[in-house]
Amino acid sequence: MGFENVISIAGLKFKILFYKNGYTPHYAEHIIDPRDGKEKLILADPHNRFSIIIYDPVKRVIEEEIRVPGDMIPNPHSAHMAIERIPEIGIEPGDILCADRAGRWVAIDRDSHKIKWSLNIDGAEWPHDIQLSFDGKGFIVTDYGAGGYGGFIRKVLFNGSTMWSLPIYGAAKISRIFGSTASGVHTNSFGGNYIAAQNGDFSGVYEVDENGSIVWQCPRGIGNINNIWLFKPHSAFRLGLAELGGNLTVVGLEAGGGIIAIDYFCRPRWGIMTTYTIYPTIYYKPSRYGFMETTHVFPTLQGTIGAIDWRGYSGSMIVELIDIPKTSLSWILAWDLDPGSRGIWLDPPLEILDYDFITITLINIGEGSIKWSLYATTQPLLIEDSFDVIWNNISTGLLDSDKMITIEIDNQRKHYTFLRLNIARGVEAIPTKTRIIVTWL
Repeated sequence: MGFENVISIAGLKFKILFYKNGYTPHYAEHIIDPRDGKEKLILADPHNRFSIIIYDPVKRVIEEEIRVPGDMIPNPHSAHMAIERIPEIGIEPGDILCADRAGRWVAIDRDSHKIKWSLNIDGAEWPHDIQLSFDGKGFIVTDYGAGGYGGFIRKVLFNGSTMWSLPIYGAAKISRIFGSTASGVHTNSFGGNYIAAQNGDFSGVYEVDENGSIVWQCPRGIGNINNIWLFKPHSAFRLGLAELGGNLTVVGLEAGGGIIAIDYFCRPRWGIMTTYTIYPTIYYKPSRYGFMETTHVFPTLQGTIGAIDWRGYSGSMIVELIDIPKTSLSWILAWDLDPGSRGIWLDPPLEILDYDFITITLINIGEGSIKWSLYATTQPLLIEDSFDVIWNNISTGLLDSDKMITIEIDNQRKHYTFLRLNIARGVEAIPTKTRIIVTWL
C-alpha cells in the first residue's frame, strides 16, 4: 500500500484507501483474510448500500458485497470477519458477524450469504456492534437505544443468556484491546479488555473488563480533574504497547469531524478537532482540515491510524493518516470541582515543553472565592528524591464568585518544561466550584 492518492489539507496529510461513489461505509477493519492470506478491508455500509463489503486494497477491487436482511433500521454499523472457527454456533473462518436491519445480531455465511446464527435481545432498539469475547464464551454487544431511551454494552453467551449489562445510551462501536506481551512487561490495557464509544453531544469512551466493570473512562465526569471534550465519539481504539500506561486512546469525533489521541489521564496529546455548538440549532461544523464527520478510527496492519470521514462528494472516504498538523487542543483540567478545605494540586503537572502557547482559564461557578497559585519549572525531570525541583510561582490570585480569569503563558522559547497548579477555597472557606479549561498549541 504505497503512498499514491495522497491528499494534504492545511498540514493534515492522508492516503485514500477506499472511495467509491454511492458507497457510504461507516466502519472498516484492516485484516488478513483467513481464506486466502491476503490483505482486506472489511467495510460496513448502513446508510446507502446496507451491506458488508470485502475490499482488496492492493488490487483496488470489491471482491464481495453482502446485503444484510431487514428493513427497519440503518445497519450494519460494523462488521467483523471471523478469523477462527466458533464451533458452538457453526461459524467458520471468513464468515461475518454484524447487526442486521431487523434488529438482530447475526452471523452470515461467507459463501451462501445466508444467516447461520442470530440473536434477539428484549429491549434492544438499535443493535450496533458485536465482538467475540476474549474468553471465547460469547460476545460483547452494543445497542444504541432510540428516542433517548435504552442502549447498553452487554456480554452474552452463545445461547443468548446475559452475563452482565451496562446501561449506556448511545453505546456505539467496540474495539478489542491487544493486552500484554508474552513477557507481561508491555501492555496497552489500563485494566480492561474492550473499549466502547458512547455517541453523544459530550460523551466518552469506556474501557470495560471481562466481568463488566468500567476500569477507565474519559471524560471522567463532573467533580473530577483531567477531562477532554469528546464531541459525538462513535469509535475508539488503543494505540501503543508501552510500559507504565504510556499508551494512547485514539477517538473519532463525528461532530465537525476530528481525531484526537488522549493519554491515560484523559489529556490530549495530538489531534484535530473543532468547536461544537447547538446554537441556533444542531449543525456539525466542518474542520479547516477537510474532515466533516469522522465516524470511525481503526488500526491498520502497518500499525498506523485509519479513519472514515464523510468528506466525499457522494460517499464516505476511508483514509490512512500520514501526517498530523500541530493544532490547538482544549481540555478540562478541573470540571466543576470543589478544592475542599485543604486545597488540591491538579496533578500530574502539565508537560508544556512541546507547546508554544498555553492558556489556563479559571471560572468560579460556586458561591465562595477561589485562591490559585501557578508554578513553573525549567527542569525536565521531576524526581525530587534525587533531584530537587525548583518551582517558580508565576501567578497567584483570588477569584470571586461568578468571575473568570485567563492566564497566558508564552513558551515559544521553550523556557518552561512543566506547570503545576494549586487551587483552594478562599479565606472565608466557603464551599465552591471551579471549572478550569486548558488550551495549548
